[in-house]
Amino acid sequence: MKEPQNAAGSVRDTIDKIRAKQNSLDKAGEASATVEVPSLDKKPARRRVSAQTKAVSANSRNEFRAEILKALLLGEMTQGEALKALRISVLGLKQDAFAKLVSVSRKTLSEVENDKGNYTSDIINKLFRPFGMKVGLVPVSRHMLAALIKKNPE
Repeated sequence: MKEPQNAAGSVRDTIDKIRAKQNSLDKAGEASATVEVPSLDKKPARRRVSAQTKAVSANSRNEFRAEILKALLLGEMTQGEALKALRISVLGLKQDAFAKLVSVSRKTLSEVENDKGNYTSDIINKLFRPFGMKVGLVPVSRHMLAALIKKNPE
């Protein structure tokens, strides 16, 4: 049987080894996160979301959410583009984490963000609920919608 002091020392040594290993893995992960992936269709190189996200204030998140909603309603961006922008800029989450949060598969989330597939309003509502949005009726005419937005400032 080990003495209590030696056992405590052994536990500390083990914890130090685990932390050192985790730090080396984190540093290796940071290096891989900044590596740009070459693209075949010559689009700008993509980077991982975690490397791009920055902490933002609640006020900035609300302003950004309002800008995205306005662009979405005016037809300046697609539903998938809006969802991706909101997920990254407002919540700062990767697809896996966000998919778990809203209880959908990562594949479904990816397809919606890339404007592929035909999903029910229930799925779309699940995806937009964390941002305080849901599916609804809006005027078809962009001009009418723009007039309504300008007429009723908040």
